[in-house]
Amino acid sequence: MAHSERRMLGGAGVLRGPAPNAQFNSVAELFSLSLPLLAKSVQQDNIKNENGLNRRLARFVSSVADKNGLPFIAQPESMEDETSGSSPATDIGIHLKVDDIESDPPKITVFEGKRLSTKLPKHRRKEYVFGHDKDGKHVKCGGIERFKLSIHAKEFKYAGMIGYIQDGIPENWRTQVNACIAELSCQQHNPSWAVQEQLTSLATNERVSECSSIVSRVDGNLHLTHLWIDLGQED
Repeated sequence: MAHSERRMLGGAGVLRGPAPNAQFNSVAELFSLSLPLLAKSVQQDNIKNENGLNRRLARFVSSVADKNGLPFIAQPESMEDETSGSSPATDIGIHLKVDDIESDPPKITVFEGKRLSTKLPKHRRKEYVFGHDKDGKHVKCGGIERFKLSIHAKEFKYAGMIGYIQDGIPENWRTQVNACIAELSCQQHNPSWAVQEQLTSLATNERVSECSSIVSRVDGNLHLTHLWIDLGQED
């Protein structure tokens, strides 16, 4: 893996890594540690739906952070604008614990989770990247798409995608994701897509695979870390 457990847990409250994304690297490592625990739990309880997976992952992330003395809080369905009841929400927001109980813990990054499954309806099989059309209108429900449009993570330079692999192998899914991005780069979109936004090579350690991509947005590039957990394996 690109991140090591030993580096993250070198000391309670010590967040290590290269500037300026040291804090985000620690959060990504936290997710990497939490995903195998999630896999075992959801297999035992036969949880396959996206909302259930995201909610349970948020609880594991909070528990692992607390156990290791790390100052992070995971919030499921994290609203982009809490002053608006119609605000879009990312699947998991990560907040930084603060000593002042009268201050709201600041949000430092967000993660969006998507199923990677051939059993999804045909119109949803590219949803990790891009949404679909319904009644003549485009539904902006694609994971990477929502980051690209700054619906999510507008104020951040680093964010993450979680892929729940329910069948198939990681490299085949990376190929499919990159093919979708290449297809979008040949079409007219605003903002436009580019092949340079494709996912990098995967690094896989047992059930967790990791790669990255750069999402080109109107308001600046977003560094996106992709963490995929294989839920098809049996212990």
